[in-house]
Amino acid sequence: MDPIPVLIVDDEGQFVDAVVERLRLRGFAAEGVTSGHDAMELLNKKPFDVVLLDMKMPEMDGYQVIEILRKNERLKTIPIIAITASALKQDEEVLTKLCDGYL
Repeated sequence: MDPIPVLIVDDEGQFVDAVVERLRLRGFAAEGVTSGHDAMELLNKKPFDVVLLDMKMPEMDGYQVIEILRKNERLKTIPIIAITASALKQDEEVLTKLCDGYL
């Protein structure tokens, strides 16, 4: 069985490196980027089965990335798992509508 391709998107480079390393150790084909723009560029170049997406990033945040993905016929079905430090109830409600899960 081929490794599952996972994209990690977070503006904290050390976090991205740590998650990529741990996922690779578990057999995933993980790659990471530190901006929404880089995520869009990579998603347009190669297929991923799931995206772990930070919601609060400079320039292009996770909400903007989701908006673009959901409008793209080829990319709109990729499962998105939001990564957020927010524990606010209203954020949780929004994320459950936009994403397939959240951490």
